[in-house]
Amino acid sequence: MRKRINAILLGVFAISAVTACKKEPDSPPINSITDSEIITIDSLKAWQRSVNDAILITDTISVYGIVTMDEGNGNIYKNIYFQDHTGAINVRFTSGTDLVQGDSIRIALNGVTLNNFNGVYQLDNVEEETNVVVQSSGNDLEPLTLTIDQIQTEYTAFLTDDEIVEFKYQSMLMRFADVQFKTSELLNTYADPVNQSSENRLFEDFDGYTSFIRTSGFAAFAGDSLPKGAGSMVCIISEYNEEIQYILRSPEEADMHGPRGPGELLVKDFNDEDVNSGGWLVQQVVGTDAWEIGDLGSWEDRPYAVISNYDDGNSACESWLISPSLDLSGSTDASLSFDNAYNYSGDPLELLISTDYAGTGDPNAATWTPLSATWSTGGFAFVNSGSIDLAAYLTSNVRIAFKYVGTDSSGRTWEIDNIIING
Repeated sequence: MRKRINAILLGVFAISAVTACKKEPDSPPINSITDSEIITIDSLKAWQRSVNDAILITDTISVYGIVTMDEGNGNIYKNIYFQDHTGAINVRFTSGTDLVQGDSIRIALNGVTLNNFNGVYQLDNVEEETNVVVQSSGNDLEPLTLTIDQIQTEYTAFLTDDEIVEFKYQSMLMRFADVQFKTSELLNTYADPVNQSSENRLFEDFDGYTSFIRTSGFAAFAGDSLPKGAGSMVCIISEYNEEIQYILRSPEEADMHGPRGPGELLVKDFNDEDVNSGGWLVQQVVGTDAWEIGDLGSWEDRPYAVISNYDDGNSACESWLISPSLDLSGSTDASLSFDNAYNYSGDPLELLISTDYAGTGDPNAATWTPLSATWSTGGFAFVNSGSIDLAAYLTSNVRIAFKYVGTDSSGRTWEIDNIIING
C-alpha cells in the first residue's frame, strides 16, 4: 500500500552533514517514516565513487525526487527511474511497486544498497512499504531536449577523459526532436513478445546520427509495430557496458508520425489502405483490372496491394504499380526489398527499374530494366524478395515498377507488401 502524507512545509529545517558530500535541499514536507538528514542524487553518486564499491547505508538519510519512469507497462520490472534537481538514478525494489510516473517521493535510505552496476548508479534492495513515502502525484518533469550527437559526445568524453568523473545525463528524462527509425527496422516490432526477448531498434536523426531504443519482450507494447514516420521521442538515457541505450516509457512518446526526413528513401506498406499515397502511380495500359488494396487472408492482419484479372472469367490486362521518382544520387549504396505472394496460373509479375519515365503516360514508352528478386512459389504464400542491389542506379529520377499482365484465358492474383528502399 502506498503511503501518502500531507505537504506540511517546515519553517526551519536544520541539517547536519552525514557525509562531506551532502547538500542542503529545499525544505521538504514532514513524512511518516522518521526524521532524517537529506542527500541529493549527485551526492549519492559522489559517495559511491569515493568508496568505489557497494555501500549498505545504515544512516537515517533520505533523498527526494520525482519518478520519471514506472514499471506500469512492463518495459522495466521492480525498478523506477528517479530524478531531482541535481541528477537522476535507477532505483531497484525487492518487489513490484505501484509507484507511478510523476510521483514526488521520499526514499529513506536506511537498509538500501548504493552501487554501480555496469556503469549505472543504482539504489538497490529498496522496500516500498518501509523506505518510500509518496509526497504528491502528477509532478511530471519537462524532458531535457538533446541530440544524439550531444549525448554521445558527452559520453565519449566521459570514457576517455580521466578528469570527468561522471556521465551527467545518465538515467535522465530527455526528448529527441526530428528522429525516425531506420528503414531497415520498419517491418519490426519494438521487441519479441512471443519469446519475450528484449530487442534493440536503430533510430536516426536528420543529421545522420544513430542510436538505439532497447525494449523488453515483457513490455505491453513489445508487439507494436515501429512508427514509420518522423517526429519526436521522449525516453530515459541509460547505458550498459560502455554503450548508450535509450528506454521508452510508452509507445505514445515515440511520436513519429510526420513526414520522414533526410536519410529516408522509400517505404510503402499500404497500411493506410491507399495504393496511391506517397506519390505511387497505377498506370492502366490494357483492361480495367487495376492494382488495389486487399486484406483477405492472414498476412499479418494488414492491408497489401493486390491485382487479379479474374471476375467471372479472365480478361486481358496490363497494369503497372510505379513508385514515385527517387533521387539516389546522394547514396553510396541502395537496396530494395518487398514481400510478395501469388496464386493461380498465368504470367509472372515483372519487377522493373527506370531512370527516364516522366511519371505520366504509357510506361512502355520509357526504358525499363528487369530486376531479379525472390518470388513466391504460389498458394498465396508470402516470401521476401531478399535485398536487391540498386548500386547501379545511384542517380536521380529512379522509379521501380511492378508490371502485371493477364490474358483472356489466364492470370495470376499477385499481392505485394512492405516495399522498402534503403540507402
